[in-house]
Formats: sequence, structure tokens, C-alpha cells
Amino acid sequence: MSLPITTRINVSITSTPQGLAEPNVNSLGLFSTETPSNIDDYRIYLNAKDVAADYGTNSVTAAMANTIFSQSPNILSGSGRLVVLPMVNAISAISGIFESASLTASNLAALSAVANGDIRIILNGSNIDLTALDFTNISSFSDIAAILQKRLVDVIVTSKADGFDLVSKKVGTASTITIAQLPAGSGTDLSGAGLFNAAGGTATAGNNAQGESLVDAVSRTEELIGYVGVITNLEMEDAAVLTAATAIQAKDKLFLHHFVSTEDLEPTTGICSIIKDANQTKTRCLFYSLNLEAANLMKTAYAGRALSVNFSGSNTTQTMDKVSLVGIAPDNAINTTILNKAEVAGSDVYGSIAGLPVVLTSGANDFFDNVYNSIWFKFALEVAGFNYLKQTNTKIPQNESGMDGLKGSYSKICDRSINNQMATAGLNWNSAETFGNPDDLRRNITDKGYYIYSQPIALQSQVDREARKAPLVQIAIKLAGAIHSSDVLVVIER
Repeated sequence: MSLPITTRINVSITSTPQGLAEPNVNSLGLFSTETPSNIDDYRIYLNAKDVAADYGTNSVTAAMANTIFSQSPNILSGSGRLVVLPMVNAISAISGIFESASLTASNLAALSAVANGDIRIILNGSNIDLTALDFTNISSFSDIAAILQKRLVDVIVTSKADGFDLVSKKVGTASTITIAQLPAGSGTDLSGAGLFNAAGGTATAGNNAQGESLVDAVSRTEELIGYVGVITNLEMEDAAVLTAATAIQAKDKLFLHHFVSTEDLEPTTGICSIIKDANQTKTRCLFYSLNLEAANLMKTAYAGRALSVNFSGSNTTQTMDKVSLVGIAPDNAINTTILNKAEVAGSDVYGSIAGLPVVLTSGANDFFDNVYNSIWFKFALEVAGFNYLKQTNTKIPQNESGMDGLKGSYSKICDRSINNQMATAGLNWNSAETFGNPDDLRRNITDKGYYIYSQPIALQSQVDREARKAPLVQIAIKLAGAIHSSDVLVVIER
């Protein structure tokens, strides 16, 4: 009788426990006020065609999806996806409007005789006094609208068969616009019945957003499906934007929103400045002055291009500065004055340099890539640490050997950040804040680009030891930054 081999040799085979995958920072959530043909809380899309099938080819949602997937690279380049989430009974805020009285051919004739006209535009509670308006070369209300448009940066002026309309570029109940006589004007008063007939016009204030708010929509869906980027076609008044910015700042998400009025860029009082002054870096303000519809698509293109990094690659991280957006015309209203305002307010713009369309970024509210890269780095460290503890069939000993392994898992993420050029070696640590051995920190930053330290486990408190808690791990890392501009001084000798 033969004895089984297991009497002397007994082999058991186990597999390594499964770990977690890193959350994808290129998962973009699009919150839509439009109703799809399905009843799902959300759907995931990898192309624009499927979005059009659900929302209609003429929908704003389909246009946004097409803009996202048109960028090169786009969210798919970083293994991302588009998550479209319909909002519940959400209605966009609207702008205040002034509709001129029905003007006649005699009004047009009278206006064509005015070479020095005066009128006051009361926009969102502030006076804009227009003087020296010359209408002597006009032949239609379109000509009048064009002249007014040149003088009214924060108003959209449109002509109609019997006059013109003025629309504020702000939205919400505070968005108002009307016209009136310019007190003590030195030119021809245009407010009279025979000219603009200000008293006969109709002024209607804007309305705030209604229905489900963006904050509520995020809260309702964030446990259902993962996404990091947050964009919406919902137009919101300033208070709603600020509420969203405050909520997003506490999350591992990025909120990108568009603005069209230079009022939004004003120091202290502009909503972009308020967001910047509150250090709400996870809200990215994007200024594009044409109109709300065009600005929404500019924002969408920016998001599709920005959330495209594959962090597992070599030299893959990017900066949005001087990037060209596919399908988006540059905002030719961006001049040096507006650019300077935007830069101070922490808002990016899409203008042109020497005729080339480019994004121009501002670091006043930090640069987009710093915030975006930091979210990836946090995700990657969390998953690396968890998987190190999870993917063992025994245990991680609570000694220096165990801590070396834990820190080694974090070190691999730091090495990836060096490889993808988020961080870099070869630079100095300039901060006065140090930990561990300061000399080791500075040397490691220069040599490796990062330094990892943990308190010796022998010094750990008994309470933490009994709780099986690792000593605090501290990481210092040097970001690679990016070169956005250059000064050149040339000396020529004759």
C-alpha cells in the first residue's frame, strides 16, 4: 500500500488578495438640465454619438459632449469617461433685459442726425454713461446696435425690426438693465420719445436658478458613480456659484465654470475674485466674454482637454497655458486690460497671441495642473497604502520592516510623479518647514525629488501601538512646475 505524499509534503496554494484600483481623475461629470430619453440617474459615455442618441442631436448636452470628445488629447487619453447626470427639475438663471419701444422710421431718421448723443445705461445697479455717440452714418437699427455694442462690454446688444434689445451678461435677480437720460449731459439727449424713447421701453430683471441645485445634485450622485471633474449647463447666479465652490473645496473634485461679464473679474467684489480670495482652488474660473452659450462650450472644451493626463506614462503631465481648444474661436475681446484683470482674479481666458488661439492661465488661484495633479497624487497614495496592507495573506508586522514596506509603497507613487513630470529632482528645498532629518530632506529633494520620513516605531505611543496604527508618514516633494514665459536680453556689439 502506497502512502500519500502529503504525509511528508503538504502544499497549499493561495492567491494574492485583490487590491483597489486608483480612482480615475479623468472621469468628468456633466450635470445637465435637459431630460434624456432614459430614466437612469446617470449614464457613462465614451463617445458623443451615444449622448446625442439619449439627449437629442440639437441638445446642449450633445453639443457639450461633442466638444469634449473633439479635443486632442481628451478624457479618453487618460482612460477617462464622461458621466452625464440629469438634474431634477433644474432651471437656469436668466439675464435681465431691456427691450426698446417699437421705434419707427422717423426715430431712425432723427437718430441719423445725431452726431453727439448722450444716454445712461443702468447695468446691474451701476451707471454706464455713454457720450459722444455718433449715428450720422447709420441706415438701420443694426447699425445702432453695432455702435452701442462697441461701447458696452458687459451687455449683449441685438437689433430687431423696430429697435434693439440690451441683455446683461450677468444672470439672476440682481441682473438688471435699463436706459435713462444722462443727467447734465452735454450732447443730444437720446432718451426722448423721438429718439430711443426710453420711457416706452420694457425692462425685465433676471431670475435665479431654480429646482435642484448643483450642490444637491453632486450630493445625490457622488456615491452612485465616481467622477472628479464637475461641469454643468446650468446657469447660476453668483450666490449659487459660491455655494458650489465652497462645497467642492471640501471634496476630491474639480468644479469648472464659465463667466462672461468683466464684473466677475473685479477685485474684491467680482465672483472670481471672491473665489480666489477664499483660496477655493478646486473651482476653476474660465472667462469668455462672447455670450453664455459660447462660454459654456469654451469651458467644456477646456475640461475635455485638461482632464486628459495618463499619470502612468513618462512626461505626460501638462499645463493648460497656451493650449489651443478644438472647435472654439478665440475671444477677440480679450485685450491687455481684461487679461490683467483675469490674471489678478485667478481666471483663465481663451484669447489669441499673434492670431494663434491659446488658453492664457493665471496662477492667482493656483494653476489648474497643480490642483489636478495633487488630486491624482492623493488618490494614488491612498490606494498604494491600502493595497500594501490588503494584499497579504498574513500581516504587516508593526516594526521597522513593516514600515519600510509601507513607505516603499508610497515611494513608488513618488517615483511615478517624477516619471510623469509632476515632480522633479535637481532642485532645492526652499521652505523653512522641514521634518525628520533636515539635511536628509534637502539632500533627497535634490537627488530624488522627494523625501519620506516616519517616526521611529520604537518611539510610538503605546496607545497607537495597541490600536495597530502606523507612525505618521511625512512626504516632502518638489513640483516640476512649468515654463509659461521668458524674458530675453540681447546685447549687440558693433
